[in-house]
Amino acid sequence: MMNRSLFIFAVGLVLAASSCGVVKKPASSPTEGTLEVYCSESVSPAVGKIADEFMILYQKAHITIHPVPTRAAIVKLLNNETTLVVASRTFNQDELNVIKKYKIDVDSVRVALDGVAVIVNHDNPLTQINTDQLRQVFAGEVKSWDKIDKKFQGRIIPALESPNSGTIEYFKDRVLGNEKFSEAYPCTTMANVYAFVRDNQGAIGLISSNWLNSGQDLLPGKKEAPKALEVAEVDSTSMKYIDPNSFGSYYYPYQAHIYRRYYPLTRPIFFLSRDFNDGVGAGFLTFAASASGQKIFLNNGLVPATMPVRLVQLNNQPL
Repeated sequence: MMNRSLFIFAVGLVLAASSCGVVKKPASSPTEGTLEVYCSESVSPAVGKIADEFMILYQKAHITIHPVPTRAAIVKLLNNETTLVVASRTFNQDELNVIKKYKIDVDSVRVALDGVAVIVNHDNPLTQINTDQLRQVFAGEVKSWDKIDKKFQGRIIPALESPNSGTIEYFKDRVLGNEKFSEAYPCTTMANVYAFVRDNQGAIGLISSNWLNSGQDLLPGKKEAPKALEVAEVDSTSMKYIDPNSFGSYYYPYQAHIYRRYYPLTRPIFFLSRDFNDGVGAGFLTFAASASGQKIFLNNGLVPATMPVRLVQLNNQPL
């Protein structure tokens, strides 16, 4: 049931400056200058490609993408160490308190939708898992694969990023609730999660749908890529997160299922900005939200969020 989504719109910005009657070239404009972007690692492959395309179009712009955990990116923004970050969540209450206390002017723009994919080793015969089983696995209540699938033996080895990861924060809130993560193999990055699950038969991990598309290219290896599981929502108290028609049914993190909220683990991706001077950060944000930027998100497994989406049936199965 592979489905795709489509397209978008564009805007432009101009900036001029003058002083004492003499027009001076600005140090930075929407298409010229230097920008350090701290980006949630989960979507850094796609954002890096958007930055590359922006710099091809505007050769006086220089953008560096730093993949970091979402919480670290937001700290950089609030500490005024950058004017733009990309995050897999918006501000939490603690961060909002800081913004209010210090009267920080910030803006939030939703640029894409992402599905948090549950991945297992290619040799694992499991194809489906529900949200309650996920809770049991990551809370440590279920520790062997035969409790999930009798055809597979061995210890379950969860692989998790640091608590500062937006993916971990999201999964804790969305699936575990008041429960805590159990013992897991520690991974410093999403790339480590991807590689560990690929290389270890009993492993299970959480990655962005962006990494389903980009993982093997970024981390070439001799072993087969990890596979994503179909996920079903089975907790009736979590209906607000999904389309009610999808309750109890299993879905892959395909773009059509993410867009329609059929896939249970769907989240927005944000550009968070404090660039109100029409600098290169404002230009890059505008480009990411335009048709060109949104198409790059689309081509990298994410769902455009600033444009109308059209579902296209690619086979004889219903959407």
